[in-house]
Amino acid sequence: MKRYFFIITFFIFSVSLFAQQAITDTVYSKVTTKQARQQRYKYLVDTTIKQWFAEPLNDDNEGDWNEALWSLELLQYKDNFTKQKLAIAWNNTAQRSDYFQKNLLETTYSLYKKEFKTQVSNLMRQTHSVGIFIRCAEYVLRADSVNARIKIASLIKSKFPGDSSVGLQILKSRIAIKKHQSLPPLNDIFSADFLKGQTVIYSLQRSNRNYAGLVIIRKPDGTFVKDSSGNYFHTAQLARAITDYPFYITNGNTPQGILRFSGFDVSRLLYIGPTQNLQLQLPYETTPDAFFADSTLIDSLWSKEMYASLLPASWKNYSGIYESFYAGEMGRTAVIMHGTTIDPEFYKTQTYYPQTPSLGCLCSYEEWDSSGFRISSNQQQIVDILNSIGSSNGYVVVIDIDNKKKNVDIGEVQGLLDEVSK
Repeated sequence: MKRYFFIITFFIFSVSLFAQQAITDTVYSKVTTKQARQQRYKYLVDTTIKQWFAEPLNDDNEGDWNEALWSLELLQYKDNFTKQKLAIAWNNTAQRSDYFQKNLLETTYSLYKKEFKTQVSNLMRQTHSVGIFIRCAEYVLRADSVNARIKIASLIKSKFPGDSSVGLQILKSRIAIKKHQSLPPLNDIFSADFLKGQTVIYSLQRSNRNYAGLVIIRKPDGTFVKDSSGNYFHTAQLARAITDYPFYITNGNTPQGILRFSGFDVSRLLYIGPTQNLQLQLPYETTPDAFFADSTLIDSLWSKEMYASLLPASWKNYSGIYESFYAGEMGRTAVIMHGTTIDPEFYKTQTYYPQTPSLGCLCSYEEWDSSGFRISSNQQQIVDILNSIGSSNGYVVVIDIDNKKKNVDIGEVQGLLDEVSK
C-alpha cells in the first residue's frame, strides 16, 4: 500500500484530490476526469519513465529509478527501451540496495515471465537476504518449474542452514511436490454454523487471479443477502495484485482465508479514491482478542490451532484456507476492500479488464465519467448492503474455488446457497 503514496508527491494537483458534491450527493474525484487521466499518464511515461531512465543508474538517482520501476508496473508498460533499461539495472544489481533489488524483482516479475531468468538466478545465488532470495526463487520457479525445484531446495540448505523463518518454510512447501488437495465442501463454510452470529463477506475467486471473483454476503442470522427481486446479492471483485506475486510476499495477491472486518474508512490515497472502504486485518496484524472479538483472549499469542478453531471440520486440513494466517505471520498488513480510481485503460489488453488490480487488496470495480463523477460502484454496493443490515464488523473469507479461465458467476454457487438457506 505504501507505494501508492509515492506517486502523489509528483502529481500535478496540489489541492485536495477528492471531494463530495453536497448538493447532488454524487461522488466526485478530480483524478478521474478525462483531462487528469491524460495528464497523469503523460507524466508517468514522459517523466517517471523516460526522463528518469535517461540518466545512468547510480547511487544518487536510485530513487528516481525506483519511481520509474513502479510506473512500469502500474501501467504494465513495456517496450524495447524500457526492457533495455531493466537489463542495465540487472547488470548493476550487486551495487544496488536491497530496497532497489526488491523493486526491480517486483517489476520484473510483474512484466516479464521468463526473459530475466538468468539474471534473477544469479542474484538468487549471490544474495544473503531471505526476502530477496524468496522473490528470486518465485521468479525462477515460475519460469522453469521442473528444473528449479531441486536447485532452490539445495540453495536453501547451503545459504540458510538452520533458518526457520516463515518465508523459507512457505517456500519449501511451495517447491515440494505434493498431492493435489480438493476443495472441501463449500456448503460447510457457507453454513450458518461457521462464524455463527457474524456477518461474513465471501470473496469467491479463481486460483488464476487474472479473472474476476464474486462477493456474496451472509447476514448474522445465517441467511444470504438477496436483492429486491429475490436474487442473491452479488458483485464482481478482483483479488489480483498488479505484481501477481504469491500471497505471502508483500504486494502479492490477496491471500485466501479469514480476515477480520472492523469498520469503514475513506482513503486519501491517489488510486483508491473517495468511496468508503472496508478495514480488514489479517491474523498477527491485530491481536487474537480483537480478531475473535473475545476479551478473554487478551494477552493470548497467535497459533495455527487458534486460527483453525474457526474452521469447519472439513476445512481444517485444507492448506489454502491458512494463507491469511501465514501472510499475517510473514508481516503482511493493510489488505483492505476498496474501490478504485485507476484508469482501467491501463489494462485494456488484460483478461481482468475493466477491473483494475491493486497491491494485494480486494479491489471492487468503479466507473467514472469524463467529468470525474462516479457512474457505478461495486464497492458502494457492498457498503450499502452492510449498512442496510446494520453490520459494521464481521469477517471476510477469501476462497479460490477452482482454476477455470473465466470470471466467477453466481450460477456456480446458487444451488449451494439455496441448500444452506433451507
